[in-house]
Amino acid sequence: MRHMPAAAVLLPVLATGCTARARHEARATPSATPSVSLSPPACATGAIRWGAAHRKWRLVGLSPVKRLNADAGRTTFRYAPVRTVVARVEASDARVSGRRVMALLARYLGLENGELMPPGASTEDHRLRAERTRVHGAGRFLTAEAVLTLDAGFTLTCAGRTVRGSVTTWQQSFAQDAFRCGTDPGTDAWAREAYERGCGPLGS
Repeated sequence: MRHMPAAAVLLPVLATGCTARARHEARATPSATPSVSLSPPACATGAIRWGAAHRKWRLVGLSPVKRLNADAGRTTFRYAPVRTVVARVEASDARVSGRRVMALLARYLGLENGELMPPGASTEDHRLRAERTRVHGAGRFLTAEAVLTLDAGFTLTCAGRTVRGSVTTWQQSFAQDAFRCGTDPGTDAWAREAYERGCGPLGS
């Protein structure tokens, strides 16, 4: 599986009484019913403006190299973690809703609701632990998995002032591929990283 790195995406703007004197009475008076405010919380409705959004495939899992014969058939490769990506929203005002920001970002990228992982989601909890696959020919093989990450900056109008923040997240789907040592892994940065980690420097 091969994935071309995505270019930066520029995103648009979301426009998105009387008083009474109390009288003393001998009997107890019932307690007042607390009023419920219907106004939205601060930072929940402010307009948001996105900076450039950068997509990048990042290597998250890698198997040890296995030496296989041409007739090896389907082989199980077990992944070890390379790096962990945790979805998060950081803002200069703690009242900013991370889930709202993530949902608005998904909408303007044309993604389905929930396709971007929510704040706190970790690739370590979702990545593949093992893969059973068939390789062709004899040689030294390894498999790797990557995730499509997304980084974006934003400004948000909150209680009449501008709040700045950033998003780091990843999409639910993972990419997996098998590589044969001694062959060109292609141009994708994550694939070349996987090859060099497992097989050694390219061209060696």
